[in-house]
Amino acid sequence: MLKGILIALVTFGLFLVAHVLLFRIWAPVRRFDAMVRLHWVLVPVLCVAYAVTPPDLGIIGPEWARGGWLLDLVNGVMVYDFLFVGYSMFYFLIDRGFSARILIEVEPARNGGLTQEGVEAVYRPEQIVGRRLGELLHMGSVVKDGERLRITRRGLRQAWVFSSMKTFFRLGPGG
Repeated sequence: MLKGILIALVTFGLFLVAHVLLFRIWAPVRRFDAMVRLHWVLVPVLCVAYAVTPPDLGIIGPEWARGGWLLDLVNGVMVYDFLFVGYSMFYFLIDRGFSARILIEVEPARNGGLTQEGVEAVYRPEQIVGRRLGELLHMGSVVKDGERLRITRRGLRQAWVFSSMKTFFRLGPGG
């Protein structure tokens, strides 16, 4: 049972290295899509690594090398997927976190500080909305219809999921 987990950890390490290289060298426009594709490209790598390595990997004791290969492999893929999901949350905090961005803007001015107007001058609400709308258009969640935005079927599904989750957790309106 431990083989799948160890291979998942190594595969996730490969994902992290590839992610850093991809974003530093290529800087994709659809960043999260690139991360998801990279994640899925490495699932077969995990499976092949599992198939071509010995049951004990040369380091696992015999009591940890039993349990059935299919269960062990599925366990490894699930661990890899969970690591990706957790990392995605960290990534989104950095990429989209309003509070993180405000702290980044205030930090260089820490001696003198910034007024609320100073923060708003650097981090305009129009920029936030413009970036989000651009991403929604690029993802196909909305389309432009003249001056208006119209939601697509994909956007309707996403809105339903988000709305359901916000209702379930009693989060109220807002983003």
